[in-house]
Amino acid sequence: MWRKAIGSMAVGTVCLAVIGGLASCGGGSTAEHVLHLPHVLNTDHPVHKALVKFADEVEERSEGEMVIKIHPGGTLGNEQELVDNVSNDTDAFTKVSTTILETKTDLAKIYSLPYLFRSSEHMWQVLKGEIGQELLNMAIDQNLKGICYFDAGARSFYTKKKVTGPKDLQGMKIRVQKSVMMQKLVESLGASPQQIAFSELYTALDSGVVAGAENNIPSYYTTQHYKVAPYYVFDEHVRIPDILVMSAKRWRGLTSEEQKIIEEAADVAVEYQRELWQKERRQQMKAMRKAGVTFTRPDKKPFIEATKSIYKQFEGEDVMDYVERIRKVKVEKGQADETKEE
Repeated sequence: MWRKAIGSMAVGTVCLAVIGGLASCGGGSTAEHVLHLPHVLNTDHPVHKALVKFADEVEERSEGEMVIKIHPGGTLGNEQELVDNVSNDTDAFTKVSTTILETKTDLAKIYSLPYLFRSSEHMWQVLKGEIGQELLNMAIDQNLKGICYFDAGARSFYTKKKVTGPKDLQGMKIRVQKSVMMQKLVESLGASPQQIAFSELYTALDSGVVAGAENNIPSYYTTQHYKVAPYYVFDEHVRIPDILVMSAKRWRGLTSEEQKIIEEAADVAVEYQRELWQKERRQQMKAMRKAGVTFTRPDKKPFIEATKSIYKQFEGEDVMDYVERIRKVKVEKGQADETKEE
C-alpha cells in the first residue's frame, strides 16, 4: 500500500513539509504519513465530527499508513486562506463552503443561485449524481480536487422584526457572506447587504448595526443569534453545501488503491454527517421555540419572483447550462421538509 508506493523514493525516513506534506520527519526505517486538514468550524459542529469520522476511516482502511490530522477552529486561517493553501499545495485538504470557490471558478456561483434546489432531496439527488460529480472538479485547474459534499442545510433570513415576504425586507440592512451572489440576492429582495465578519455579527445584531442576517438553523442556534434576532423565516433562498477539497497534485500522487480509500471513507463520513445534521437541527428548533423564537413559513412565490432577474446575467454561459440540467433532475423520494421538527 502506502509504503510500497514510496519505497522506491528513499530508504529510511521520508521527510516532507509538516503542514500539508505527505510525510512527517521521524526516526527508524519507516515514516508516519500525515495529510493535514484545517477548517474553521468548532469541534461541536456536525461537519467537524464527520471529518473526524473520515480521518478514522482513512487510517483504519489504510492500516495506519495514511493519517489525517485535523486542525479545527480556524487556527490556520480563514476559509479563503485555507482554500488558497490547498490550491498552492501547502496543505493537503480543507473543508470550506462552496461559496468560497467563487474566487477560483465562476461555476461555483451556481450554488448561490436562489431557489435552484427545490428541496433537500432534490439537492442531494443532484450532488450524488452525474452533475454533482462533475462539479467536484470545477476548480481542478486551480489544483483543487473536490472529494465530497457535506450538508449545510437551507439558508434563510433571521431578523429583529417579523418578516413574511420581500416587502418586509425593503431597506433592511442584512449581513451577508463575502459572496457576490449573496449580495445580488439580498439586493433583489430590496434589502441592503452588509459584509460583516461572522465573529462580529452577534454584536452588530444586538446594537442594531444590522437588522438581520441569513444562515442555516444550526449556525443560528450555536451562535445564539436567536437571542438578538428572534424571527426566523423559512424562505430557504439557497442550499449551499460544504465541500471537502484536496490538492489535485496530491491526489494524482496517490495510487488507485489509496484514492479508493479516501473516496470510500468520504462516503461513510457524508452519511454520518447528514444524520447528525438532521438530528441536531430538530433538537435546536425545539430549544429555540422554548426560548421564544418565532418561526415563519411564508409563501415562497414572491421571493422566487423577486430573484428571477439574477439568472439573466448567466444566459449563454456554462453556469446556465448546469442550471437547466439541475432543474430537470427528478426527485426519486418524497421531498424533505427542512422546517419540520420531527
